[in-house]
Amino acid sequence: MDETPAWVLTATAGALLITLLVLAYLMVSRASARRAQLAQDRKDAIAQGQTPPPEPLRMDAKVVAGGVVTSLYGLWGFARTTLDLPELFSLGFVSMFDILELRLFSLMYKAADPRKGWTPQLRLLQGTAWSLVAASALANAAHAPNLVAAPFLAAMPVAAAWVIELDLRRALVGKEAEERPQGVKPGPLRLVGLMWRRLWAWGFRKAGLDVTDRADEMVRRARARDAADASYALRKALKEKDKLDDEVTGGQVPRGELKLKQKKLKTLEQDLEKKIRPKAQAALEMADTQDPVQGLQLMQRMAWLTRADDVALLDYGPQSPAMRVLEELNIAANAEFIESSQRAREEDQRAEEAAERAKEATRALEKAQEELEALSRRMEEAQKSEERETNRIRVLREEREQLEQSGSSAQQLYQRTVRELEDERTKVTDLEDERRKLNDTLSSVQTHLGDLEGEYKALQARVDGLADERDRIADEARQAGAAAREATEEAVRLQSRLALFEELAGEETSRQLAGAVPAARMDGNPEVQSRVDNSEDEASAGVKIAGFQLLEQQYLALPADERVSMSASALARQWWQDSGLTEQTTRKYIGDIKKMHDKADDSAQPTS
Repeated sequence: MDETPAWVLTATAGALLITLLVLAYLMVSRASARRAQLAQDRKDAIAQGQTPPPEPLRMDAKVVAGGVVTSLYGLWGFARTTLDLPELFSLGFVSMFDILELRLFSLMYKAADPRKGWTPQLRLLQGTAWSLVAASALANAAHAPNLVAAPFLAAMPVAAAWVIELDLRRALVGKEAEERPQGVKPGPLRLVGLMWRRLWAWGFRKAGLDVTDRADEMVRRARARDAADASYALRKALKEKDKLDDEVTGGQVPRGELKLKQKKLKTLEQDLEKKIRPKAQAALEMADTQDPVQGLQLMQRMAWLTRADDVALLDYGPQSPAMRVLEELNIAANAEFIESSQRAREEDQRAEEAAERAKEATRALEKAQEELEALSRRMEEAQKSEERETNRIRVLREEREQLEQSGSSAQQLYQRTVRELEDERTKVTDLEDERRKLNDTLSSVQTHLGDLEGEYKALQARVDGLADERDRIADEARQAGAAAREATEEAVRLQSRLALFEELAGEETSRQLAGAVPAARMDGNPEVQSRVDNSEDEASAGVKIAGFQLLEQQYLALPADERVSMSASALARQWWQDSGLTEQTTRKYIGDIKKMHDKADDSAQPTS
């Protein structure tokens, strides 16, 4: 360097400076051209009435320069001291973490589209970048001089990355891209993830919590559950007390057990007064049962607690009352239906009252219009009277001029003119007073008419709103009734199918028992041998079930008129070969299918 001529150093520095200026100019020009193109695209989209493309997102890393530099210093120290790498390799080590993190975040900003949201590609870039951030944080913590400094140095890359990503999260908030369902291959990571989720699901289930609840909803639901449990405990204690009272007072308990029963009754009464009843009262007070949602939660849990024995002892045969019990236990749906019906009746009543008020306002408006017409007629009459008096004054003036011209005395003419003018002035004054009164009355009537028109419009709008609300509530009630009918129809169909399947299972059991009959007992009995042969010729239970399902599908595919017109025998002659069953069995199954669907159709009819 010392022997290099000065002009060579100057030329080299100038060339480098020119190169840097040219590169800077090209970058600025390219950025300007890109911004101009985006602005032109937005103008074209707005001119065509389309949605303009969103503004491109730009990463601003200047605000976190301090954190990035500190993280680079920690990585450099970790590479030089802990890993003992040379300077060149230390530079490569540093660039593989913080420099590559900035590059990945820059790619995320370029690929982000607020219209698409968080795409799988963005999620992949984000996961990779944060993995490098975690590694950088570990390296900074390892290079820390002591344990106190370790968390602060580890927080440098994490805080910088978080601040860089905040703008991106703000632009894409609430926009989650739809992920396409993909096949998942089994593996150890998949197993660990499923076991982790299963563990947390078990914890939520044991605690009686709902993972979708917010914190306040979780507390309120827990209070309603506690109130129901306390009320149920009070209910059991009261029933037990009544039972003990009957046993003690009835005289049916032996003398040896009577003292034990009395002692038990006394203890139970003390527990009721000191523990069970106060606990139930406090739980009900804390449950906020004045809230309809809380009240429904309480009633729903009480229904399940008190009807648990009924559900356990239900008979699930063909005539099973399971659906009726399920509807009785569905407190929320029943309460909602009753509330909707009550609100519909209230809205109808309010609509009738509003319609009556609208009719009264209409009658008042018609009466005001009649009064206005009468006042208008009086005004016209007053104007006509004023015109007649004006014409009379004009005639008097003409007569006075004629008298003056005829040579009458001035005194007579003056007196006569004064009297006539006084009379006419008095009449004009009376007419003006009456006109003012009529104008005042007309103004008040017009004001009252305007008020009545405003009230009529408000009442009309209220009537329209109440009619819309009534229609909406009626639609909700119809939809709820339709859903209930569909559920009832499906339950009846499933119960009928279950009864048929139980019958098939019984037939299969009978066939197996018939097959076990010793051959010696059938040698002398042709009838028994014929039954066994017939049972052996029959298909197995699985084939019967498959044939039954095929017959049901073919029956449902028929038009409604053919279902009614064609008998089971006619259908059996057409379908028994395809079903794999005998013609007699096919005819029996078709008859059962017709009865099952006719029963389902009858139960689905709305009751009045």
